[in-house]
Amino acid sequence: MKRTEYTIFAFILCLFLLVGCNQETNSEGKEATSSTEETEKKTGANKDETISKKETKSDSTKEEKKDADKSASDESGENVKLGDYNIFLGGEMMETEDKIVIKGKSNLLPGSRVVGEVSVDDEKFFADTTEIVQEDGSFTMEIDHHDLAEKTTVAVKFIFDGQQDDEIKRHYGDRGQKLEGNFIYTHKGKLGGGDPQNIYKMAKAEVTFEPGEEMAIRQFSEPAWYPIPEDLGDPRIWIELDEIKNDENYYYLHGRSNLLEGSVLDGNFNYKNAQTSVLPDGSFNMKFEYEYKEDADFKVRFDPALYYQWNIIKETYGENGQKLVGDLVVQKAYSDDLVIEKVEKLNSTEIKVPDNVEVKIEGTEVMMLVPDHLMFDFDQYQLKEESKTILQEIAQTIQSYDQEINIEISGHTDNVGDEQYNMDLSQKRAEEVKNFLAAQADFSNVTFTTKGYGMTKPIASNDDETGQAKNRRVEIVIDLKK
Repeated sequence: MKRTEYTIFAFILCLFLLVGCNQETNSEGKEATSSTEETEKKTGANKDETISKKETKSDSTKEEKKDADKSASDESGENVKLGDYNIFLGGEMMETEDKIVIKGKSNLLPGSRVVGEVSVDDEKFFADTTEIVQEDGSFTMEIDHHDLAEKTTVAVKFIFDGQQDDEIKRHYGDRGQKLEGNFIYTHKGKLGGGDPQNIYKMAKAEVTFEPGEEMAIRQFSEPAWYPIPEDLGDPRIWIELDEIKNDENYYYLHGRSNLLEGSVLDGNFNYKNAQTSVLPDGSFNMKFEYEYKEDADFKVRFDPALYYQWNIIKETYGENGQKLVGDLVVQKAYSDDLVIEKVEKLNSTEIKVPDNVEVKIEGTEVMMLVPDHLMFDFDQYQLKEESKTILQEIAQTIQSYDQEINIEISGHTDNVGDEQYNMDLSQKRAEEVKNFLAAQADFSNVTFTTKGYGMTKPIASNDDETGQAKNRRVEIVIDLKK
């Protein structure tokens, strides 16, 4: 009996232990499952967060790349990168009845500030305006039309001697010192002297037009520079005066040199003064009031000691010119200072003609008046043999001038006879003189024009034979305007 009770008790005990172990195992399994689920949830959340970050980073990269790929088109239609240091400025300018309208193109960073200026006759500043460059590098400006019938220059400038946003200054330099390319000029700031902190770079494009012409669209052009001299900045200075022109209002002088950009030059012609600064390629332009004078001199002087020369100019050539060398060096009067001086003689306009030819000079125009009876028989337009000697002497005089000149040959009659007949005869006589002169030498520098005026431009009364004889003539007008 007792054996049976012990057996039952042992069985119950084993059963109890077995159930307890199963419950513990199930509990541990549930806890493990719960832990795994939480881990998976956390891992999934982290994974989603990682994906989200990657997508955000990818979007950001795309935006940065998109900004980096922003471009504009230059005048040739090629894409140019916005923000490039090699600056492009272009576009077009047009006139309306009351406005000057600029539609500009550039590769400037959006937000850059550009200035539009209008000046008249190279001297009188008229107006300006300022605009912000748009996202595609474009900008639009409108300026009131000045309504003056004088040569007008419209300029677009990107400058740092004034207001620019900090972002623009960080990119291009606070004085524009990172700017590059053909549109770039160096200039002195409005305030301060010639020390490096007051020397700026700017980009500039210009267009020039004569008001009153057809209101066409005009393109801003890229400056055309000479090749930079290999000896630019060398103290052995050379200056060449390539061209001297005039329009009877001004003389226009164009020259080249190896002087540094910004060097100030003084000019003198017949006690009339001019001043200019050297351009990036060493070239320069001067303008003097016109006055007719035989054998006058143009003088161009470079003086490093002038107080408004930049510091870099004084350092390069010596504050008193002591570093200057070469055949253009001159010592200043009452001083040890050295300067550079270039002298160019204005060609004489003296005309040598036969004794029986009358000469009149007005400004740059020289008129030779040849009496009709020396040239033609009555009612004829073929040249007389003796007239050819006169014309050969005139041809030799014309040949002595190597600049480009214009010659107008006009025929004139008295008031006797039919008006149309006289007009035709005077035209044929002018043509005959031109053909003979043109055949005497190589006149590739001469432009000949002819005109028959008949009886319409008398220089004396037609009431008597003496006056009529004076009116029968050929005029040869030589324009020596350079």
